[in-house]
Amino acid sequence: MNTGTALALGILVGVMIAAWLLSRKAMKKNCEYDEMQLKIRAKGYQIGFYTALFLMMIAVLLYELNWLNAVTPGFAVFAALIVSVTVFAVYCIMHDAFISVRGDGRSQIIVFSLVVLAEGLASIRYITEGEFLKTGTLAFDSGAPVLMFICFLAILITLIVKTVRNRKEAEE
Repeated sequence: MNTGTALALGILVGVMIAAWLLSRKAMKKNCEYDEMQLKIRAKGYQIGFYTALFLMMIAVLLYELNWLNAVTPGFAVFAALIVSVTVFAVYCIMHDAFISVRGDGRSQIIVFSLVVLAEGLASIRYITEGEFLKTGTLAFDSGAPVLMFICFLAILITLIVKTVRNRKEAEE
């Protein structure tokens, strides 16, 4: 990694931390969920848990049968976990339980946009420098940024679509 890339990534991480701290401060004021949102979030946790369990069982089965040689075991477990978190987030967003009662979603959109930007830059670096599939398998160190980019992008898109829909419904 050259000095310019490291400096850019360092600045980006600093901006992300600042945005996170600002959003945490704002969320403490507005972070209230009603009973229905808590019930939906509990269902989302359940769906996320079963998604992780199912994906890990599939990964173990495929490894035992020697059918999964394209990824490392660490990446397979990480993928199962991050996909389950994405499933939870998308479920909660679509059922209006991701943003608190008094929240408008802007701070979450900003934070998720910064994460998508950071992971996108890291993914581009790994792919362009040829480290993505260096050994012929997708490893945790080179595959995690790409997977995080895809999952956070899915969450961001869902959050934007739901926020736009909610604003249109409020105007009508």
